[in-house]
Amino acid sequence: MRAMHIGLLLALTTSVATGHTHEPAWMDAPGPLYAWVTGPVQVRGDGEASAQIHIINLSARQAVLGSVTLWRDGDPVFVDAEPSPLPPTAHAAADYREAEETLHAPGGDDDRAAALALMRRQGAALETTARATRSRTLLPGADLAGQWSIEIAATVDGSPADMHLPVHFERFPRLPNGTAAASQRIFDADTATWTGARVAPPRGDAIWLAGDQHLHTTWSLDAHVLNDTVDGPAGYADAARARGLDWIMITDHSNIHAWWFGEWFFTPEQHETARQEAASYRDSEGWPVLYSQEMGLGRTGFWDLPAHMLVYPLDTFDAPYLENPSDGLVFGHAECEDEQIIIDRINDNGCYGFIAHPYDDGDLSFAQWDWSNGATGWAGLELWSNAEGLFQETDLAALSAWHDLLADIAPPSGGTLADRPGFPTRAPVGLGNSDAHEPGAIGSVFTYGSLDSVTPDSLRETFLAGRCIASDGPLLTIEANQTGIGDVALLPSGAARVVVRLETTSEFGPISDYTLVIEGDGEEIMTLPTADDDGYAAEFVLSSPTLWTDATYLTAWAQRSDLTRLALTNPVWLQHTAPGDVDGSGAVTVDDMLALLGAWGPCEGCPADADWNGIIDVNDVLILLANWG
Repeated sequence: MRAMHIGLLLALTTSVATGHTHEPAWMDAPGPLYAWVTGPVQVRGDGEASAQIHIINLSARQAVLGSVTLWRDGDPVFVDAEPSPLPPTAHAAADYREAEETLHAPGGDDDRAAALALMRRQGAALETTARATRSRTLLPGADLAGQWSIEIAATVDGSPADMHLPVHFERFPRLPNGTAAASQRIFDADTATWTGARVAPPRGDAIWLAGDQHLHTTWSLDAHVLNDTVDGPAGYADAARARGLDWIMITDHSNIHAWWFGEWFFTPEQHETARQEAASYRDSEGWPVLYSQEMGLGRTGFWDLPAHMLVYPLDTFDAPYLENPSDGLVFGHAECEDEQIIIDRINDNGCYGFIAHPYDDGDLSFAQWDWSNGATGWAGLELWSNAEGLFQETDLAALSAWHDLLADIAPPSGGTLADRPGFPTRAPVGLGNSDAHEPGAIGSVFTYGSLDSVTPDSLRETFLAGRCIASDGPLLTIEANQTGIGDVALLPSGAARVVVRLETTSEFGPISDYTLVIEGDGEEIMTLPTADDDGYAAEFVLSSPTLWTDATYLTAWAQRSDLTRLALTNPVWLQHTAPGDVDGSGAVTVDDMLALLGAWGPCEGCPADADWNGIIDVNDVLILLANWG
């Protein structure tokens, strides 16, 4: 593993793109039996942990699963004693591996007909192995302390073939939500030094909630076949709640048209079955699990592979089924319609779309986003998408491209950004998602949103306004002149009071573990002093008439020193105004006088504070009158 970076921000790179692997879990496993564990085994708050054990017989011999026992400190805690045959899959596994090796040999996919024949062999092998895999769910209970392990009692041709697997259950605090008291440091612009001060209260009334809106359940054929995922929306909601999330959006693949397990995937009837399960869970549990789809669009390369777009409903908890014609390859998922056709279909059906993992691609499964396609109408993109929580070079490329897109946005005027004709957002919004294909990976990456409750309206407003933070745990916010992420701050004569706040927990490490950077228009303005703060919440206040004069927007990021934790904000937009122009209209009028009088008294970082002394008083009135007109 190594690191790459643009500026100070680092990305982990590995020899395999772990976030979007399309190989089965047993691909490189030895025999005769192989088992693997999925979660959620690490939970937050009062979440309920669970472990799913998956077992496959990779030999040509007959095997039987006798029992599965969960142990803690040498004592059995949970036993599943239901016996089950483990059918032999040696031939199917070997066939899959041989086809995979041939496809990846030099020139292995040059002959289209021969390559398709190899893929059909893989498909038949995967159906065999998926049918032969056995899964059991183990529940440890509320107390997760101790040393845990799983014992599998099995036989192969009548001889014992038991297995022992360690499993690490752990309970962490709830996710931060912006309400923790924080240490505060204040920057002196005259001396360029920092001083410590009081404990800072939470910033305003904003509460930050967390959700993951890129998930694949058992109704996504790749999750069902490659990850042995059996859970639908209800099981995913349970797992998300255990991980401390406040909502999820399930986005099963719709560009799948293949005959598997005796039925076609993915059909309107399957979409409706899953949608009803999500609706039933909302009704019974009062917890927001939303159901939608991830669509394939465009054709790239020799195999006409699609890019992917996430579909989010505008006004309802669930999106309707949208036709997504496709064909070819193992899952019938290539040869999709053009990008603009799909985006128009999304927008015409009460939804909006985010580009999924724009710089990632899957081997013979999906392609990177083609920025030259000229498509309009999409809302934003995933800045970070990884089912293991790794920030990789593909994510760094997405972040860099996003800043290039933001650079093309006209500076705000009149206290707002201009509409972008044909787009649902005034600037492209960046999200973080996991793209999990099994419950244990839910929330590996997620999005914090500034909202009091989770409804279709509040999610729409949060996502389309860009009041979002991509993270795998730390909560990072930035505001300028009392204006937060996603909105336009007014800077009289370029002056601003900027507040950056980082909140973590014991799971994510103290403030001193993090590099914390403010950027203007994607370029570093300042690295903030975190080294001496061993707490879990810190606030940094920077009042300056000059630091922000060249910037159109501010963002911030915080990254832990071992590169395992990261938070990325969306922009606070900056409008530079004349003294006295309190509302940013471009003229000083009676409206500005009324706004000034309404803010009378102490008011740090207020646009009406023309002399920048933290108090709205008669001196500000005189400055306003001097600039009248």
